[in-house]
Amino acid sequence: MSSPELTLRAFGEEIGIAGLAFGQRGSVAIRTESGRQLGVEQGEHAMLVHLSQPASYDAADWLLKAWKRAHYSHAGDMPLQVALHDRDDERRLLVLARIRTAEFTVLRLHQTLDHLSRWLDALRHE
Repeated sequence: MSSPELTLRAFGEEIGIAGLAFGQRGSVAIRTESGRQLGVEQGEHAMLVHLSQPASYDAADWLLKAWKRAHYSHAGDMPLQVALHDRDDERRLLVLARIRTAEFTVLRLHQTLDHLSRWLDALRHE
C-alpha cells in the first residue's frame, strides 16, 4: 500500500469511515452532512484535494465571484482553482488545492480541507 493510500485510510479512520480507499480511478469523494462534497484524487506529482457545494441558483455569478476571490488568494501559500462541475443534473461550485505527494499527510489533508471550507464560507458572505 502506498503512502497516499495509508494517509487516506488514516484520515478515514479519524473521521469515522473505516477502510476509506481510492477507487479504480485513483479518487474518492465523500458527501458531508452540510451538502458539501470533499474529494481527493491522485495526480502525477500531487494530490488534488477539492471541496464543492451545490450551486444551482445563479451558478454563473457564483463562479465569477469565486474566480475573482481565487485570483486574490493566489498570492498565498495555497493557490486555489475554482470551477463549476455538472454531474447527474447537479451543478456544484468546486474549489481545488494541490498537495505535493511527498507532503500528503493526515495533518496536511485536514489543514487543506479546513482552508477550503473557510474559503467557501467567506465566499458566501462576500
